[in-house]
Amino acid sequence: GASERGLAQGRSFLCSPNHARLPPTTLLETMAAIAATKKEWTACLSKSNGAPGKCEKLEKELSSMSKAAGVECCIGETVNLMRCTASGARANGCSAEFVAMRECNRAGGKELVKELNGGYAVAPGKVGLFGCSASALVSETPPTRSLQGMTSFGEEYAKSFGIALGEVRF
Repeated sequence: GASERGLAQGRSFLCSPNHARLPPTTLLETMAAIAATKKEWTACLSKSNGAPGKCEKLEKELSSMSKAAGVECCIGETVNLMRCTASGARANGCSAEFVAMRECNRAGGKELVKELNGGYAVAPGKVGLFGCSASALVSETPPTRSLQGMTSFGEEYAKSFGIALGEVRF
């Protein structure tokens, strides 16, 4: 059916191929095995009570399979997000982990990549998906997660549109 054709073409709803290195028949079988293992790992994670270590055996199996096939299954991003949301770091919002997970799971590949300064850049080959000001917007680092940090950011942002402090526009 349609899902078999999608797998044969190297597509999966659970993992995305970096490139297809296998013959079509082997690729179909490999992608089906990876999809089944990913489904089993995801089910295990949902029952793990926020402890991804309980599913380590499946994680290692999926990691090995996906690396051998050149497929990205977002394993590290999934585990990092789960660990962040289950820890004290959750108070900081886990924004970096969330963005990493979102970008890893995009069907067409990552659209934003993290830069060393903490901001983001439009991924190579993805500029056409964004307006001309996107690069300036994503390269900014997020405001400090405090009332003062968000207020300062909002004031500077409003000023960039010519809105004076205390002025309201709708």
